[in-house]
Amino acid sequence: MRRLHLKLFYLRTRIKREAQGVTAKTLGVRPATMSHLEQGRSQPTLPMLLALCKHYDVTPTYLLDDTRPIDPTSRDRWSERDNVVARGEWMEVAEGAMVTTHDGVRLVAVQPGARYFDANAQAQRMTCPNAAAAKELEGQLATARSDRDKELEETLMRELLGQRKPRNKPVAKSVLKNAIAQ
Repeated sequence: MRRLHLKLFYLRTRIKREAQGVTAKTLGVRPATMSHLEQGRSQPTLPMLLALCKHYDVTPTYLLDDTRPIDPTSRDRWSERDNVVARGEWMEVAEGAMVTTHDGVRLVAVQPGARYFDANAQAQRMTCPNAAAAKELEGQLATARSDRDKELEETLMRELLGQRKPRNKPVAKSVLKNAIAQ
């Protein structure tokens, strides 16, 4: 959970665009509690985690899993938590995996390890002439996603550090010199 605080900060500032005090009031906690969560100084309790998930419309898995990107995907939404594949995503299925019912509905069995694509990746995938090009595209998409996430993490860390107030009062130079002399 080393990135939990960054995700909470991102959700509040970029997705909800709320002041920290507004979020705290909505969740029924003190602003200092929200500050400590966003600074990484404390961890949420289970009831607080569920309240955060509902407030930000994200799943607990998204918040707690450090391997997930900071920017939540559609499947990381609380409102989509019961879906295997979220709205707007495309899933890869094997040839002949689709069956049509008597009333014309098409059904596809979800296979373990099936890959899925968002709308942008699906559009790019449609242009791949062969399997090698598709594999290369998937590598490029994964690299780009990882790079965007690292860049976002660094930006959020800089913003958080810029907001942080010094925890200790500065020591007067004369006190410091006396301590060193003894």
